[in-house]
Amino acid sequence: MRNEIIDCSEMLSKTFDCIEKSTLERNNKFYSSWKSVVTKINRMGDKEFGQKLYDHSSIVDIKNGTLLVETDHPGWSQMMQFYSKFIINGLKMYIPEMEIKSIVFRTKGSNAILNSIDYNSEFNKENKKMAEKYEKENEFLNKYKKSDETKKTESNELPEDLKSMFDTIRQTMLTKNRNN
Repeated sequence: MRNEIIDCSEMLSKTFDCIEKSTLERNNKFYSSWKSVVTKINRMGDKEFGQKLYDHSSIVDIKNGTLLVETDHPGWSQMMQFYSKFIINGLKMYIPEMEIKSIVFRTKGSNAILNSIDYNSEFNKENKKMAEKYEKENEFLNKYKKSDETKKTESNELPEDLKSMFDTIRQTMLTKNRNN
């Protein structure tokens, strides 16, 4: 660790040197567009409603055309969801290059994140796992059924001494019926 002291301006310039100006401008445009669109929302004559929505929400992330918005209460998330089409259309007008297709909401503290995982590939992986598991269970059940059927056919066969006893009883019964 270096023990040299650097002044504040040098520290700030080192911090901001890695940030590209175009990225900063794009982000500023995005956030100002977000505020512009959300604050235009009116609800039954309440002109301050859009400002309230904006005050209780913040943008967390954007990936694959999905915007993750955080609100400080689930009620605000529901209200934002109600106006999500309006917000998406407004953002498309202001910043079409962002290609926002949907909005996802989370409540502050829930730590939900947007994954950059392809849904179809994950679905196919899980589907394959389930099919393999199903196949293994079917094999086990079929093996069990076969062994159970074998036991049943084996259990239908009586030992010879028991067969002879039943034959004797049957003969006795037949003989008694003839004598009556």
